[in-house]
Amino acid sequence: MDALEEIQRRVVIKAFNNGVRLKNLGSQPAPWMREGLKILESKKELTVEAIELINLSGGTDHPDPTISI
Repeated sequence: MDALEEIQRRVVIKAFNNGVRLKNLGSQPAPWMREGLKILESKKELTVEAIELINLSGGTDHPDPTISI
């Protein structure tokens, strides 16, 4: 059985090969998908280690709705 990060890496690469790009990704993508596409779009290799770092960073790109600003 493959590690989660290897599966995520393959999903990002397959999406990229099928024409998915940051500009047409849609709203609220998983951070590993968004960042993985950034890596591939910059013509760099997407590695399992990169996916691991992305997963460890956590967080989201949108504010927590329970926090008032």
